[in-house]
Amino acid sequence: MRTFVLAVQDTILALGPALILGLLIAGLLHVLVPRDRILAHIGKPGFMSSMKAALVGVPLPLCSCSVLPAAIGLRRDGASKGAVTSFLISTPQTGVDSISVTWAMLGWPVALAKVVAAFFGGIIGGVLADRVRGGEVPAQVPPGCETGDQGPFLKRIWDYAFGTIFRDIHRWLALGILLSAAISAFIGPGTLANYPILQGPLGLLAALAVGIPLYVCSTASVPIVAGLIHAGFPVGSAIVFLMAGPATNAVTMGAVRKALGGKVFAIYLGTVVTVSLATGLLLNTLKVTAPAGGHIHGEASAGSILVLISGGLLLAGMAWYLAYDLIAWIRRRSAKAAGSRDGLLLRIEGMTCPMCEGRVKSALEALPGSGEVTVSAGEGTALIRGIRDGSVPLESAIAAVELLGYHVER
Repeated sequence: MRTFVLAVQDTILALGPALILGLLIAGLLHVLVPRDRILAHIGKPGFMSSMKAALVGVPLPLCSCSVLPAAIGLRRDGASKGAVTSFLISTPQTGVDSISVTWAMLGWPVALAKVVAAFFGGIIGGVLADRVRGGEVPAQVPPGCETGDQGPFLKRIWDYAFGTIFRDIHRWLALGILLSAAISAFIGPGTLANYPILQGPLGLLAALAVGIPLYVCSTASVPIVAGLIHAGFPVGSAIVFLMAGPATNAVTMGAVRKALGGKVFAIYLGTVVTVSLATGLLLNTLKVTAPAGGHIHGEASAGSILVLISGGLLLAGMAWYLAYDLIAWIRRRSAKAAGSRDGLLLRIEGMTCPMCEGRVKSALEALPGSGEVTVSAGEGTALIRGIRDGSVPLESAIAAVELLGYHVER
């Protein structure tokens, strides 16, 4: 157990500086790059639109739940089919936060390979998608995911970096750290290298089979891959997981098929599979030393103090949001058990992210007589408790939510 705890500590310290820096850069880009300016460059079908969409998608700091609705929103606003496909392929695999963490934990060759593969994969998928005629189904982007930040410049950066991106990935980040630490603590260095089946093409296919249906965000997948490489997993197979995991999952694939049609979906999935396997084959002989299992110790220099501070911030942020999630979960369970006497429960369709939760929460709290409001995008519910001065009319609550563009089950 002590080995596991030390491995968790070392993984957090390895991850902290690059992740904090990446989140701040992500917030800065979000504030400085207007969405309308991006759309002006990707409205027409063709190679240039797909290339520009990939060029924008690689560094763009969209939280994981916002990649799909943002892409659908671009399509609704006039972006070409190829540009949207390119954006969907390139964006979830990278992002400045993920790139900085990959560079810090796995080295610049792996980080560069992931960026190049995502960029060219996006272009290839986009060009092929533009050749498909018809088939897409009109879709609406959830309203809460559209940009609408206000306030001072630095506050907008902070809110997006830590109130949106970090809040969206904190659970997967915690899971990734724990898995990485478990691999480092309980599987000896190089142990997986003793299994020949993992070292060749079958290892690539195994990583692909795990990565395609599983959802894990691009940043959280890095510590998992670092632990696998430290245990002897081939770099090429790890790269396949690093690319296929964030780019595909059961929910995303279903939504892409619904929004853009079966033919474009086949291009999207086929491009991700082909490019990730090709990149894995090219990098399978690359030697990488992953900082897992007790590789971060040193004197108390300025650099190590910065590492400790950033690691402490990372740990505190995850603990804060995990505690918030736990308290909200307990309140929802308690309210459901007590029945309708204690509050008003709404079932809402269309919420996808913390930004959606905040919009619904604010609207319901503004109702006369409203008390404590708890909103869960994951469960699709909003609960009003502690109602003052009588009650909040059901129709008033429904109207407040539907005015935002969501749908309430009646």
